[in-house]
Amino acid sequence: MGDRKSTHAVVVGIDGSPAARSAAIWAAGEAADRNLPLKLVYVIHHAGDPADPPDPQAAASSALSQARQAVQTSTGVQAETESLHGNPLATLIELSHSAAMVAVGSVGVAHTCHRAGSTAAALAGSAGCPVAVIRSPDARGPGGAIVAEVDASPDNRAVLGWAMAEAKLRRAPLRMVTSDEQVRRRLDDWAQRHPDLAIDAITAGDVAGYLAACLAEEAESIQLFVSGTRDRRSLGWAGGTGGCSVLTVGGSQR
Repeated sequence: MGDRKSTHAVVVGIDGSPAARSAAIWAAGEAADRNLPLKLVYVIHHAGDPADPPDPQAAASSALSQARQAVQTSTGVQAETESLHGNPLATLIELSHSAAMVAVGSVGVAHTCHRAGSTAAALAGSAGCPVAVIRSPDARGPGGAIVAEVDASPDNRAVLGWAMAEAKLRRAPLRMVTSDEQVRRRLDDWAQRHPDLAIDAITAGDVAGYLAACLAEEAESIQLFVSGTRDRRSLGWAGGTGGCSVLTVGGSQR
């Protein structure tokens, strides 16, 4: 049992699934780059489901041990582990208010709460920090682009900041999409001030259509899609079955 505090840690929801271990490996790079602790959390939910393990505490210990070993083997990062009791979604939201980031595996969310899409979207929409929904074990691999939707909303500065930070961390090209020509000109100025990044600012009349096609047709060449929590479409993509990982960021999340 823990005290439900994860101050400035990168928190990963663990449930024993391969997807959750992939999320832990992905998050290890985030923690290392920001010099933050990595905390792997398993939430034991006493729901009375026949599919629940007969010994929940043993299942939690095993899942955490496997995830910690996977992180150590793949990245060399030493992770903290913690098991808590409660509702997984509510617990992760609670932890998010003192965390730097929360990461979950897209399939692992389903294993935890049996409702992958709605749970991931609810977490992304209610968390007090950025939420990453990780879809593939090679999500941090080289070559794929970072795609960000940028507009004039209150989320804009945080989305832009996180997208650029991720592009630098991954040494990846950054594609920023907007429907606002004035915003695009500001993005061009950002690109000139950051010559170390390959930044492409795109104006699309139908941003929703452009992004939907992009994420559907180019998912394998996109490492991460970054968007604001006010965008209901991004919350849907966070909980959906697309091929790329999704990072949702609120306006107050720096």
